[in-house]
Amino acid sequence: MSLDVHHSRHCPTCGTPVFEGPRGGYVCSLCYKVEEPPGEKDARKLWKLRKKERIAAARAIWEREGLV
Repeated sequence: MSLDVHHSRHCPTCGTPVFEGPRGGYVCSLCYKVEEPPGEKDARKLWKLRKKERIAAARAIWEREGLV
């Protein structure tokens, strides 16, 4: 039985074949270059903004209840 290995791309830094993740992007196993999936930076910024909003809401509740 033959094993067919298909690499979807190669690392631009060292040329090692890399496998893309389920949402795109990869980490090179040789030089550890990271290519993030499309839209990941925007998603991270949105997540951080939402986290700050949740913390502010929790702080407001704590202050109203006299816990802080």
